[in-house]
Amino acid sequence: MKSQASLAPSPAYSKYIAALGPGFLFAGAAIGTSHVVQSTRAGAEYGIGLLGFILLAILIKYPSFFFGPFYVSVTGKSLIEGYRQTFGKTVVALFALVQLPVLAIIIAAIAITTAGLASSILSLSLSAQAIAVILIIACCLLTYSGGYKLLDWVNKVFIVILSLTTLLATLAALPLVEWSLYPATAASPLFSATTLITLVAVLGLMPSDITLAIMNSLWSEARNKTRGERSDTAAEKVDFDIGYIGAAILAACFVIMGAGVMHSQGITPADGAVGFASQVIGLYTSTLGEWSGVVVGISAFTVMLTTLLTVLDGFPRMITASYYAITRPVDMKEEPRKVEGSLPFLLSMVGLSLLAILILYTLMGSFRIFMDFVMVVAFLISPILATLNHFTANGSTVPVELRPSRLINAWSLLAITTLSVFSLGYLYVRFFH
Repeated sequence: MKSQASLAPSPAYSKYIAALGPGFLFAGAAIGTSHVVQSTRAGAEYGIGLLGFILLAILIKYPSFFFGPFYVSVTGKSLIEGYRQTFGKTVVALFALVQLPVLAIIIAAIAITTAGLASSILSLSLSAQAIAVILIIACCLLTYSGGYKLLDWVNKVFIVILSLTTLLATLAALPLVEWSLYPATAASPLFSATTLITLVAVLGLMPSDITLAIMNSLWSEARNKTRGERSDTAAEKVDFDIGYIGAAILAACFVIMGAGVMHSQGITPADGAVGFASQVIGLYTSTLGEWSGVVVGISAFTVMLTTLLTVLDGFPRMITASYYAITRPVDMKEEPRKVEGSLPFLLSMVGLSLLAILILYTLMGSFRIFMDFVMVVAFLISPILATLNHFTANGSTVPVELRPSRLINAWSLLAITTLSVFSLGYLYVRFFH
């Protein structure tokens, strides 16, 4: 490992290639349940009627996510450390406390969806819960033993596979799509409480929960330590943009897939994870031929497996970093403890996995209700996290000359305002209307 003094941005053009990694991990974590389940369901129920809202939400949220790698590029530290220095240990503690159950729920949702796809593709006799447990254990072993390097390599391979197969499946579905801005056959009128609730459920994790900005900053920090030098803001932005744009394109792909093979035939999506997975693959097979069912099966399974793998590294990494930030003495500026392979990382991974397994066997009565709950919680938390990211990126730990531009800050404030209005609107419609 090089000395701390060498952790300076590389001037060579190759810095852009060297920086690639965290952005791909961002895509791997983001392109998951929100895409395979919620985007496909949105297409099935509304045709392409919600596609514009989904892409607009992804566009508006951009600064909130970008502040993760941005903060690492100018300070060398993750957003968790930024929260600590900007707002204090109490905010970090509250963040970790609120996130713990949410993270376990997300792991359970991803695992059961992945298991449903595996069961449908391979015709396994095991229950979806049992397959989900096996997948969680296998991904934990892989991420803990291999660390950032192995995770980065495996994720890049999976991203290539899922991108190619998803694009191929989307091309096959294109001729079946009804290209109407908001079809008359949509599940509910555009201006209705039902559509608002659906939008919140769909947009909650689109392209992902904003906690992914924090995970991204931790992966950027890990990449810098692995390389022995820090990537500058320009290189971080290129890496992040590739992952973010890729997540947006694939979100559109899954909406089109749902609109083409389900909405065009008036088919109602199944509630269960196994049933939904079998339904989508079966519809492709019956509508477009055996080859298409295989392609969409590989696409969806690779998407979900990649997501499960990345969150089982990112979530424990985030909890461990929070623990370190809370327990480190105030006068100690640098964190001497490592995250990867540490006991707190292992305990976080095991604890979150056990909690997720408990949820799998107790709270999965209705998969659709469960998924909508996950999405809504993520959406309601989004304005708070977006606000923390904004003021951390513009806080005292970032030199004035290196802070975000007026444009990106105005964009960020628009995101915070939009997320807040939608959250308040949802709460009003849900509980007072």
